[in-house]
Amino acid sequence: MFRIWNLLAHGILASLLALSIGCKPKLPTQELPATKVAAVLALSQEITDYDEYVGRTSATETVEVRARVTGYIKEIRFSDGDNVRENDVLFLIEPDVYQAVHQQALAKIDLMKARVGLAQSKLARAKSLIDVKAISQEEYEENVAALTEAQAQLVSAQADSQISALDLKYTEVRSPISGRIDRALTTPGNIVTGGLGTGTLLTTIVKNDPIYVYFDVDEQSVLRYQRLQRGEAQSSKAVDTTATDSSGTPQAPKDLKSFKIPCLIQLSDEEDYSHRGELDFIQNRIDERTGSIKLRGVFNNGDSLFKPGMFVRVRVPVSQPYSAVLVPEQSIGIDQDARYVMVVGPGGKATRRSVELGRLIGDSRVILKGLNAGEEIIYRGLQRIRGDSSLDVQRVAWPAKRSSAAKGTEE
Repeated sequence: MFRIWNLLAHGILASLLALSIGCKPKLPTQELPATKVAAVLALSQEITDYDEYVGRTSATETVEVRARVTGYIKEIRFSDGDNVRENDVLFLIEPDVYQAVHQQALAKIDLMKARVGLAQSKLARAKSLIDVKAISQEEYEENVAALTEAQAQLVSAQADSQISALDLKYTEVRSPISGRIDRALTTPGNIVTGGLGTGTLLTTIVKNDPIYVYFDVDEQSVLRYQRLQRGEAQSSKAVDTTATDSSGTPQAPKDLKSFKIPCLIQLSDEEDYSHRGELDFIQNRIDERTGSIKLRGVFNNGDSLFKPGMFVRVRVPVSQPYSAVLVPEQSIGIDQDARYVMVVGPGGKATRRSVELGRLIGDSRVILKGLNAGEEIIYRGLQRIRGDSSLDVQRVAWPAKRSSAAKGTEE
């Protein structure tokens, strides 16, 4: 009996406990706070596609200044690194010996002229005597030969004087071109040796304005540039690449320079391609080992910013300007091989949008497909977005360090 009452007591207690638990009021559910993110508007910008290469600058003219006569350096008439003009005197070699030799050559000319005059007088007298048979034919021919010999010696003396005049002239070493001169490789008092190709190297001069930039391009790219420019010329009729002459015969296509293909360069310490020039030369054959061909661009260098031998980055346009959508590179998410952006939709909800990427312009990325200009995208806080969580969106300006090529207006 006691056992039965014990079981009944435990059952009543369990029932009372369950009843008390079931009657407990429910606690209100707490909503998660909104995720703070920063957003920007996708921009619309007119851009042009480019191919990029690495090139090296080169002077348009380079001259090695060498001594053409032997002697001691008497004067140096420039400062190292000066800009010199064509025909400026750079070095003076002691002219005394060459002056004396030239005077001797001039005197020899006078001597030969006197001999020619004497020989002409003898020949005239001999001619009058031969007519009356007063002298023999042999004597007459000797006078003719004497005149011919004197005339030949006069020509030789005149040639010697021209050589001595050139030697005297070359004691003044002049600049053959206008440009920037290097340092003097010798000093006054030193002897230099003259000669063609073997003369002592005195200095070098380079002409840097304009300046050339050489770079290697694959064959397909060259064909694309030429077809692009020919297409523009035919549509605008600015350049007739199939012109004919007066007889109606087709002329050969014009060279690369006539197409005026633009190119841009960037120095190692610059962010933008702010220097504009034109392609003006293409090598006449493809390199069989590399399958590439050398191109040359020409650029103004009035401020002497470019020096020969500098490495530069080169851009060549490969498309017409077109309107593109740009977003900050930081706003693009990666999911395995897919690229996406988070678009702020109605009600402050984020929607994932798959996009196709174009090229990078500064800190901005071109979007080829999947996004329209003016749509609001998440810029910061992309990794904090979870499911359908609400967003606390703060509109921010575009990144400050954005390439000038990608600056546009918000739409």
